[in-house]
Amino acid sequence: MESERLRMRPFSEADYTFYKTLVQNELVMRYINGGVALDDAEAQIWFERQFERYEDERQTGFLLLEKKETREAVGFAGLVLQEVDGVEELEVGYWLTPIHWKVGYGREAANRLMREAFERGNDRLISIIHPENTSSQNVARANGLQWEKETVFKGVPVVIYSCRLSRLFRG
Repeated sequence: MESERLRMRPFSEADYTFYKTLVQNELVMRYINGGVALDDAEAQIWFERQFERYEDERQTGFLLLEKKETREAVGFAGLVLQEVDGVEELEVGYWLTPIHWKVGYGREAANRLMREAFERGNDRLISIIHPENTSSQNVARANGLQWEKETVFKGVPVVIYSCRLSRLFRG
């Protein structure tokens, strides 16, 4: 899958070191997992979960984001099934290396994944965002998602942004 500047592909085992640098980075994890970076064992479990997600056609799992021109890894993004308030939801999410923040990669990747979700026959899509993560809330709004509610997800207060993809992508 590709967007204007990014190539998105499933992780391979060789990508684990890059993945681990993100999930163990305190800046990246500030608004994820209750603000706690993952230890080595947790990082391995989270990474292996992606391979299970790849087998479920309802989601993409997290995909490695690379710059098309240089193949430099900038983060990961994907469509992931989550249970929110007892309801299974499809979430679009992304994680970027701090040096690649504020250049539009999150918005670009999320928008491409939203189109993918629509093309796969999904209509409702959410983003689960920490209430203080205004940058991600801005990305969600820029891509057509709207604030829906406050709730608790995996023990952490969050806000849910949602959209109807059929309103954004008309065929």
